Amino acid sequence: MDKQNLKIKIGDLEFKNPLFCGSAEHFIEEAGIKKAVEEGAAVVVAKSTNESENAKTQLDKTDYALIDSSLNNISWGLGSDMSTGLIGRSGLVNLDSKEWLKKISELDNWAEKKHSYVAASIIPRNMDSLEELAKEADELGIRILEINIGAPHASEMKSEIETVTEEKKVSEIVMTVRRVFNGSLWLKLGSTSENVSKLCLAAKSSGADAVVMIGRMMAMFPDLDSMKPTLRTNVAYGGRWALPITCRWLSESRKMVGDDFPLIGTNGARDGYDIARMILSGASGVQITSSIFTNGFEVISKSLSELLEYLETKDTSARELIGLTADRVETYDTQNTRPEIWKEFVPKDALD
Repeated sequence: MDKQNLKIKIGDLEFKNPLFCGSAEHFIEEAGIKKAVEEGAAVVVAKSTNESENAKTQLDKTDYALIDSSLNNISWGLGSDMSTGLIGRSGLVNLDSKEWLKKISELDNWAEKKHSYVAASIIPRNMDSLEELAKEADELGIRILEINIGAPHASEMKSEIETVTEEKKVSEIVMTVRRVFNGSLWLKLGSTSENVSKLCLAAKSSGADAVVMIGRMMAMFPDLDSMKPTLRTNVAYGGRWALPITCRWLSESRKMVGDDFPLIGTNGARDGYDIARMILSGASGVQITSSIFTNGFEVISKSLSELLEYLETKDTSARELIGLTADRVETYDTQNTRPEIWKEFVPKDALD
């Protein structure tokens, strides 16, 4: 197996493979970050931060549940297949933001020796603090900074974190960070915008090096036994069900920003074949998060093996795979007319 086939580029940075780990609770402790790198991840995005003490306190109010395909809450710790969804509520890393960035810088220096990256993630609260933290990340030499403007929990914590869905605000955020941060700047978009692609274009035009799409969606799961909400609150919801939605936004955004601007897929990828699906849709890299959270760090090495096997089967490389399916999407009006074809799909007793 030729691992050279896994290499990709985002801007001026080269990555040994397109498997990135998205920010989450299993990337708070040093052990989790290092384990992900040792399993082969090219990038680990550490748990997000900002200056809000309330958002940090929220981390101690977190809860999670596994949801099967019948929308039942299944016991945690019994393992799950890749179709299982994850719901939960969360908060930000409960450490001083500048101390956390210092720790990330140290881990990024360690990861560089492994040909990997440890990226910082900031969720904006206000522009002054965002600029201050971005400047701190630059002075610490952090190589990748992700600004997450699509955190699903923002609707429940409106005064502590911000979800951005307007192009003008996207431009303001990117330009503010770009003034003080010289490394690779990634902007992570949420799933609530009516046009993710326009936000992507605004980010590109304002100086972002890549755009990550799309964050999880907010949901509410009624429990049939108790008749109360599962986990008692609204929750963020992710799983493989979201992959086609993410792939569609990757494809649409590629059309709008051009094939030379790097996109990073997230939300729905559970294994190496899902990584391939997102790359085919236009992603240069893919963040995997929930499947590692629920099934362990071995998901990383297994996914890389699956992806490499797929590339070898197709006699291609990750770079050559980018956007192949996206560039073949046809429009409705170009499809052949097939009179009464719909009758083949409806129940027979629906027909006269």
